[in-house]
Amino acid sequence: MKRITLSVVVATALLSGCASTVIEQRAFKSYTVGRDLTAATGSVMFTDQNGYITKRRVWVGILNSPDGWKTMTEPSEDFYKKELIYSGLSGTTVELNYREFRQGYAAPAFYQSVKYDLAESKTVQFQNFTIDIIAADNRQIKYKIVRDR
Repeated sequence: MKRITLSVVVATALLSGCASTVIEQRAFKSYTVGRDLTAATGSVMFTDQNGYITKRRVWVGILNSPDGWKTMTEPSEDFYKKELIYSGLSGTTVELNYREFRQGYAAPAFYQSVKYDLAESKTVQFQNFTIDIIAADNRQIKYKIVRDR
């Protein structure tokens, strides 16, 4: 009787979810202050992230997954990610789009489109970022992040 009970407990543990393993936890910044960068029209110029993204493997059982494991990505509660996207040039005016994500989800209230006239200045300020525009056309933008705080 003890063998049957032990077998049932072991089988239940193998088939059901019970374990979790952290694979990776990191913060992320996709730029370096003072370095010349290039972005194509429609692509992200840079990403600034606060908080952590944790990649975790969770045991879900062999009935729920071929190998018994499910990989999940979980942002921390204080997580936000900011992206600045190059949208093109019209005359001497460059258009940038900003979007922000909170806890891994796009926040509609945190989307903004801004335009800067390069005839007035090739240095633009957005939030805490100061950016020198080196060159821009409808294919790409060349720029340098001068300051980020």
